[in-house]
Amino acid sequence: MPKIKIAVIGAGMAGLKAASTLHKVGMDVTVFEKSRGLGGRLASRRTESGHFNHGAQYVTARDPGFDAFLQQATQDNAAQKWHPDLHRGSPPDKVFSTPATHAGNLAEKQWYQGIPQMNKLIGPLVQPFEIKKQHRITSIEPITARTFMLHDDLDGEFGLFDGVIVSAPAPQSADLLRPLSSRFDPIDDVIIAPCWTVMAAFEKPLPTAFDAMLYPSPEISWAARSTQNNDIFHRRTPDHWVLHASPSWSRDHLEEDKERVIEKLLAALRTASGIKLPDLQTIQAHRWRYARTETPLGKSHLNGMNGRVIAAGDWCLGARVEAAWRSGQSAAHAMIETLIG
Repeated sequence: MPKIKIAVIGAGMAGLKAASTLHKVGMDVTVFEKSRGLGGRLASRRTESGHFNHGAQYVTARDPGFDAFLQQATQDNAAQKWHPDLHRGSPPDKVFSTPATHAGNLAEKQWYQGIPQMNKLIGPLVQPFEIKKQHRITSIEPITARTFMLHDDLDGEFGLFDGVIVSAPAPQSADLLRPLSSRFDPIDDVIIAPCWTVMAAFEKPLPTAFDAMLYPSPEISWAARSTQNNDIFHRRTPDHWVLHASPSWSRDHLEEDKERVIEKLLAALRTASGIKLPDLQTIQAHRWRYARTETPLGKSHLNGMNGRVIAAGDWCLGARVEAAWRSGQSAAHAMIETLIG
């Protein structure tokens, strides 16, 4: 009997969790990823000054299953606990305090980072299934009631597949799935905020007693050293920092030039920290057009086409890496139920 063939679109946490789960029950899985790397917003960028974790900076676990995944990833040297000194500012709807010139509270929950970079966190999910990088899928074509063909932006055709899981950001998933079934229309109600990110390598360590700032200013929702360094007296140089602009600021400046974004966010960091910033070794900016889920779908996944096409992603459940993991797992179990029973 031939193996059941499944296509997974997107190689972030949700897509790889779904693919890994399906592979383990014996299905023939092919993953399609539009980028050169894996992990989605568990992203790391290599520069001449080193790596920056410019997407998700850390993960936490509430779900027992995801907690077990992080424990196993830690044992496999794919993750480590992170204990930053955290300065807590004021959320955007409150009055901001004075500049953050001293250490704030320690993180209240157990935080984890992928090692040596955040994108290594997905390592335990990468099984011996095929992953086609730099393939942007543009349409899903039903061939019969039970089989599907995929098309990419270079006129490539892939298939036939018995089922498809789409784990792209909500707007991109909607573009793929809306032509197939009205069951996917609720994706249009999902709201995802953009995020401008600045990656700065300073020649000398920032003279702060903290490693991360949460809501330090109206412009910045998060600023942190990109890698763990608990030794305040012997910090490595260059000193890598990642700044995430707030959702409202990112929306207001979505189409602004990178140079202007860098200038404005560095000025905001200077004001928020109350210090003179050291000279820069290198600096870059990246725009995440779909970064943080503000209004989730409210369920773990959506299915259509008799359960053979399923949408999944963190946007289904919320703005957490854990939400992506749970959604991918749920989508895989739904596909197994449909095709195997």
